[in-house]
Amino acid sequence: MVAVASASQRRRVGTRRAGLGWSVAAAAALVVGLGSRLAIGSVGVGDRSALVMATLLTIGAWLAARLLGGPRTAFVVTLGLMALFNVAALAPRNAPEYDDVEAAYRTDQVLTAQLPVPSGVPQPPAMLTLLAEPRFPAAQPTFGLAGEVNGTPLGWQCAFARGIQRLALPLPQSALSSASTLDVRLHLTGSPSRETDYLLVYTSSRRGALQVSLESAPNPDRTSTFCSLE
Repeated sequence: MVAVASASQRRRVGTRRAGLGWSVAAAAALVVGLGSRLAIGSVGVGDRSALVMATLLTIGAWLAARLLGGPRTAFVVTLGLMALFNVAALAPRNAPEYDDVEAAYRTDQVLTAQLPVPSGVPQPPAMLTLLAEPRFPAAQPTFGLAGEVNGTPLGWQCAFARGIQRLALPLPQSALSSASTLDVRLHLTGSPSRETDYLLVYTSSRRGALQVSLESAPNPDRTSTFCSLE
């Protein structure tokens, strides 16, 4: 009787130790999964909320699996949820370069951006490219585009087309000389309207700014509108 009891007790102890090991492994999978999610994404409010929800969901699923299927099943469920959570956080292929849009329909609206000037770039002719979409009912809109670059007032004449396009805005060399960054301030001129004639400007939350860049004579294509300095 003593030998049988001892063997049964050893089995129970071994089962408890195995269950504890699987529980520790599940906790490690949760910590590693959350850390990987932080490495993949950012630390914005939405990301922090997603981490909290994923933690609560995983703990709830672990408890349910622990009661119904045992510690090994609970570990597998935890590992699977963390894998799905991290795969869902990966950036999609061929994702659009913008995720928000701002409508400019007043002449006192100022669109701002700061751009670094890489060494050796740009070579004349240098251009700002702005991802935008003009909306207008007539042949051409009733507004134009102007602004300041490093305090230099500039104006452009653009033959706007319909649809999303890159507006190529040439810059004088005087606005770029000895500059390490460009302070860009753009605004509409003329008579824009909130209902009919306005400019949609595309932005990116990852870049935290307008979709504007500094280039050296970008290659012409169907989605580019080349403007001229006034």
